[in-house]
Amino acid sequence: MGFKVMDFIDRKIAGMPMIIQFGIIPSLVNEAKTKAYWKDRSSHARNLINGGVEGGAHEYNLYLAHGVEYGEWLENGTGIYGPTHKIILPVNKKILSWVDTEGNRHFAKSVKGIKPMPILHDTLNNNKSVIVNKLIQYWED
Repeated sequence: MGFKVMDFIDRKIAGMPMIIQFGIIPSLVNEAKTKAYWKDRSSHARNLINGGVEGGAHEYNLYLAHGVEYGEWLENGTGIYGPTHKIILPVNKKILSWVDTEGNRHFAKSVKGIKPMPILHDTLNNNKSVIVNKLIQYWED
């Protein structure tokens, strides 16, 4: 009997990535895409929201992620957005200039910050009990 219990546990552990990837992640990704409350310009940010599972043995990490470079700004804001909608203006020159992470130079007369819109964080927090219940159901079957 002891070996049957160990086999059962081993099979359940081996199936954990599959139940997370195909039984939990799709509904979370769909909810995040549906409830994203930013204004779409190209729809890339919304369409490229994705999720997955990492880990193995006895520890797994479920994640939701943005598939666009600026996803972090949508989720966390730019840090310059305040209650007064602060606009950054040049101080010593007539125009602002900066280089992005890909080495491209950009110019602007002013820059307005982006407020945080934490759709991934909110989706995961709002579904904690759903995730736990699905995993409990998986282990009970």
